Amino acid sequence: MLREKMIGTWRLVGFRFIDADGNPGREEDAPTGGRMEYTAEGHMATATRQSNGDYFSYFGEFELKEEQVLHHIELSAHTKLEGTTTVRDVSFEGDNLVLTASPPVMGGPGSKASLIWEKI
Repeated sequence: MLREKMIGTWRLVGFRFIDADGNPGREEDAPTGGRMEYTAEGHMATATRQSNGDYFSYFGEFELKEEQVLHHIELSAHTKLEGTTTVRDVSFEGDNLVLTASPPVMGGPGSKASLIWEKI
């Protein structure tokens, strides 16, 4: 059921960041756009435009384990991520997909980032 709900193309519509002390991130630091795609064959790709104009992107395969999605990164704009696996908690707010990383790739220990995606 969860897998079928995730398959498709998604547009980034929201971002929440909490640092290790529980403080929210600044709105001006949030990504300004992005897309994510999951295919029925188990492939995924994502790209987000960061607040400074840089892009963060990667693609590879994905798998689900209970309420988590694992992204097995094959190629990335950040080569240090290639060959690694990122783990995201999966939830839905209405029809929006929420992926939460703790800690996020671009955050420190104890921090948490949630990206909110709308299916297009």
